[in-house]
Amino acid sequence: MPQVTETEVFRACRTLFGPELQLNRDFLFYLQPAGVRSAYRRKAKITHPDRFAIAAVTTRTKQQRLFQDLNQAHQTVLTYLKQRKSFPSGHFSRNYPASAQTKHRRQGPPDRQQRRGPLPARPMQFGLFLYYQGMIPFSAMISAISWQRRQRPALGEIARRWGWLDENNIHDIISHRGGTHKFGERAEQLGLLDQLQVRTLLFYQRSQQKQMGRYFVERGLLNEATLNQLLLQLAEHNQNFRKGFGGHYYYFHR
Repeated sequence: MPQVTETEVFRACRTLFGPELQLNRDFLFYLQPAGVRSAYRRKAKITHPDRFAIAAVTTRTKQQRLFQDLNQAHQTVLTYLKQRKSFPSGHFSRNYPASAQTKHRRQGPPDRQQRRGPLPARPMQFGLFLYYQGMIPFSAMISAISWQRRQRPALGEIARRWGWLDENNIHDIISHRGGTHKFGERAEQLGLLDQLQVRTLLFYQRSQQKQMGRYFVERGLLNEATLNQLLLQLAEHNQNFRKGFGGHYYYFHR
């Protein structure tokens, strides 16, 4: 079985789950096949070339490349999961505390049981905060992130409306993007947007989505009073541990 590196798995997960997902080693450790299959099916429905059979040649070519990237990412993550199963004490095991590995073996897959234990000493977003509080399984966190991301307008579309990019610019960015770069990063590399413009676009994009707490309220998993209490707890936690971390952490339910 070919060995995959941590960097390769992270890149593959960004392709499967979306570039905005906050990836870390806990994510890899608790990642489950069911979540991978679900993410792949959702993305495959969107990117499959058959949906663009009568589109322009450039569009069909782009979709074929995106679908190939998706399949490669899917295979990479599946290889990692087999690798993790075959060598539970070997590959990547040095990245996780022994206590976490023991807890995982004792409790079983996180899709069936919520995690219990102390909160990490770092800022967190709301979904991860609920997961570490033991209130939701990992699969629910991924579903909430996917729900939230689906509401965002595309970064390129915002830039086009604001007159910062035209259709040719957007096509160039997507064509040269590949599976390892975000849209904004590639736009900067091509000299089509500067860093301040990308940050402004990202801030506006996120302002257009519903906050993640609404996902759990709308599904009856939390009520308003509990949500507000949890938000205050999260804000206090992130305030305590924000030193040394970038400003991309949100102190409420983003």
